[in-house]
Amino acid sequence: MKYNNNLIIIALSIIFLLNLGACAKKEQPRPQAPEQQSMLPGHSNVQMPSAGQMKIVISDEIKGKWKVVVLTVMDKQTMSGKDYNVPIGGKFTISGSNIEVQTGTFLPDFQITDNVYSTASAELNNPAIQVEVTEGGKEIFKGWLFQKYPTVHPFKHERFFLSLKEPVSAL
Repeated sequence: MKYNNNLIIIALSIIFLLNLGACAKKEQPRPQAPEQQSMLPGHSNVQMPSAGQMKIVISDEIKGKWKVVVLTVMDKQTMSGKDYNVPIGGKFTISGSNIEVQTGTFLPDFQITDNVYSTASAELNNPAIQVEVTEGGKEIFKGWLFQKYPTVHPFKHERFFLSLKEPVSAL
């Protein structure tokens, strides 16, 4: 009888363990976050199309509405910043350097659709300025600076950080 009781206990233990494994909550893989647009944080490694691949469309609604942008240059060595009021299409030289910044198109609500750069609206929802930066006459950066997302496609330099502080309306 003792032998049968031991077999029953072993059998019940096996059944219990098998059921326990079957009832255990299985860990489901976490869903991946949807891909963000390239203009949002977390995608600083996305390559912007070259100038030959991009087309910029400026609606009549925004033409001439902004005349100036304020760009901030942070000197990483001295930990000091300086604001530059730059006309759209204008340029300036960063104090104490041979770095020149040329501004291009300003888009108040930057969007990209099929390599067409345009604005979704005339509101300042995603302000961006196109810039070209040269050092000693050699191009070292060409791209967009985003006011709300300064670390997306940033200008990378050992000494200076460049950001779009704000646009200034002509009206």
